[in-house]
Amino acid sequence: MANSKRKKADGPIKVAIGCQGGGMHAAFAVGVLTEILKGMDERKFDLVGLSGTSAGALCALMVWYSLAPKKDSSGLAISGLPADAIYNLNHFWDDFVASTRTETALNSLTYGAFWAEEREVPLLGVNVPILGINPYGAIYKAVTESLPSLGVRRHYFDLEEMLTKACPAFDSVDWQAVKMRVLIGASEIVNGFETVFDSAVNGAMQLENQGMQLANRPKDEANYWRQRLPLSLRGVAASGTLPTLREAEQIHGGHYWDGLYSQNPPVREFFDPPVHLSSAGSEHVPDELWIVRINPQQWPYAPKSNKDIQDRQNELMGNLSLNKELDFIMTVNAWNKRYADQQFAKDHKHVTVRTIKMKKELADELSYSSKFNRSRAFMDEMRQEGREVACDWLRSWPDVGCYPGDAAYRESRATKSKRKLPKKK
Repeated sequence: MANSKRKKADGPIKVAIGCQGGGMHAAFAVGVLTEILKGMDERKFDLVGLSGTSAGALCALMVWYSLAPKKDSSGLAISGLPADAIYNLNHFWDDFVASTRTETALNSLTYGAFWAEEREVPLLGVNVPILGINPYGAIYKAVTESLPSLGVRRHYFDLEEMLTKACPAFDSVDWQAVKMRVLIGASEIVNGFETVFDSAVNGAMQLENQGMQLANRPKDEANYWRQRLPLSLRGVAASGTLPTLREAEQIHGGHYWDGLYSQNPPVREFFDPPVHLSSAGSEHVPDELWIVRINPQQWPYAPKSNKDIQDRQNELMGNLSLNKELDFIMTVNAWNKRYADQQFAKDHKHVTVRTIKMKKELADELSYSSKFNRSRAFMDEMRQEGREVACDWLRSWPDVGCYPGDAAYRESRATKSKRKLPKKK
């Protein structure tokens, strides 16, 4: 995969990976991470951090959780292996898709409704938005409570149940021994805090919010409109909470929605020192940041149809917040070069940002509705795409492109009026 020239003089390159959210499109990241984890055995790079939002948070969590040291019955902390992470990540997504007959029928109905809505096609003779059902309403709650009796596994629709099932030893993590950092993005909706659930906060045993918006202060004395909180399974659930499909996740007085609205995925915190460090420095900062990009960067024209508007709106929400953080890294890199002989360069090292994205042909087939397609066939297609792309990308690394140029396709995307409609699998 790599040769010796790809290693720094003082050891393997330190890499952090950010996984964008995008519903079932994030199965692409499953394939990418699978191949990256295989590459860890060759020790050409050290995976020092993971971040994710929404479905990307599920990917980041499963890899991090699988590798994190956990105490056994004797109190000894044992770390997982890359092979463990590969198995757990893929098993989680195999379990995430529709498996029973009822789940398959429910997925066809749900995905079909989104598909019909974005194309303004009446469903059963009525053009009613699927997102019109209120998750706080009695009808929604009655339907979800009846699903298990109809053959739907509870963890299929209950995000917290799914995470508890997937991470049974989460409470056994030895936070003091954790070396790899994970960042999970969410949005606090009452006070408007951009929120990151950060494993470094757990390891430092600090009060929640320390180092960011401070706890127990009047809101007009907040240092920032952002906060870092301890990593928890409920925090990951918050990151995947679409307000039209799930009630806001409540954590210690805060109310949280999907992180798509703030950071997709979190990046800046990789450059903030862990809360227990008194000085900044740059030892904790990765040498390279690899972004697994789910949402295409460009469109060839202004969308006009309902389908294209929905699709592009969701893509922009997923990209613009991320690009602002990546662009600032580019600015710091420029300052690092300009002030190479000054203290600034000693405190802020150059960080190479790279993009891993699906092939243009598949990106052109996808739409907003396909993010809700939980069929096994569709998940397998996305996962296989991720594996193929990652294999080619890793084979060429580090002789691959860098951000911002590599975020775009080499040729402009084909007009979406000529796109193939996503298959209902």
